[in-house]
Amino acid sequence: MINEAAAFLRAHNSFLLIAHLSPDGDALGSCLALRGLLMQMGKRAQVICRDPVPHLYAFLPGANTVLGPDDAWDAEAYVAVDCADAGRTGGLFSRAGAKPTLCIDHHITNPGFAQVNYIEDCAATGELITLLYEALNQPISRDAGACLYTAIATDTGNFAYSNVTRRTFELMGRVMDSGFDLPECNRLLYRNQRLQKLRLTARTVENAKLYRQDQIIVATLSLAEMEAVGGLDADCEGIIDALRDVETVVAACFLREAGENEVKVSLRSKGTVDCAALCKAFGGGGHTRAAGATVQASLSEAEQRLTAALLAAFPQA
Repeated sequence: MINEAAAFLRAHNSFLLIAHLSPDGDALGSCLALRGLLMQMGKRAQVICRDPVPHLYAFLPGANTVLGPDDAWDAEAYVAVDCADAGRTGGLFSRAGAKPTLCIDHHITNPGFAQVNYIEDCAATGELITLLYEALNQPISRDAGACLYTAIATDTGNFAYSNVTRRTFELMGRVMDSGFDLPECNRLLYRNQRLQKLRLTARTVENAKLYRQDQIIVATLSLAEMEAVGGLDADCEGIIDALRDVETVVAACFLREAGENEVKVSLRSKGTVDCAALCKAFGGGGHTRAAGATVQASLSEAEQRLTAALLAAFPQA
């Protein structure tokens, strides 16, 4: 698959790189690193996203160049990056029409929706972009190194999740050779949170409910609660991890009200529940131990439905 992806990138001269809705570190880091790769090859490339770059990732080299849907110029080819399905592009993938398309992704639930698909179950899409640098005989610049580190680190819980493999560290060794500032990137990612995020985390924990001998935790956060502390969507990233890390918990669910009858769902598991399978039933997807979905329902209804699904999926004692 990597050979087909490399051939696709060689064959065209201008690209629109699509990051998924509510872009995270892997989506943005991978898109910006791929943009750098293509520009080194003398090609034109721009990153486009339906949602703005979160405050947390504003430090990434090139983050200020990410375009909104109304600002994007036309391109010869389209690349969906870290998008588990076409819906995750927020409708941007449909702009390609009959033009050549490529999908680069690491989600096992990805159906392969592009004409060319480079899909591999691995720790992060950033791993695949790192491999493309090698396949295309391009050096990793300092700026690309910062982006690739962010991509891989954020999707592995700073190299702590079960998705980390020997190859992950081998690829990070190549990224380290770029000379990017690891301590500063790490500080900006993990030691630099807004006070509003801390308050939202506290509120979510207060709302948490425990089930099945405290092994399942389900917590909600309403729009009103977010607005009360001046919270942003980006401030909600990582809250699910605080829930999962409770000592007795083996499956965690975080439901955030995103609009009228729209709820963002994040699931995490320590191995007992298949998060990807559960979220797929709600129109989402992801990985076995980390997945998400968007549910068209009120916050209370979504909470009831997800709680019931978790209880049904949890092994009986």
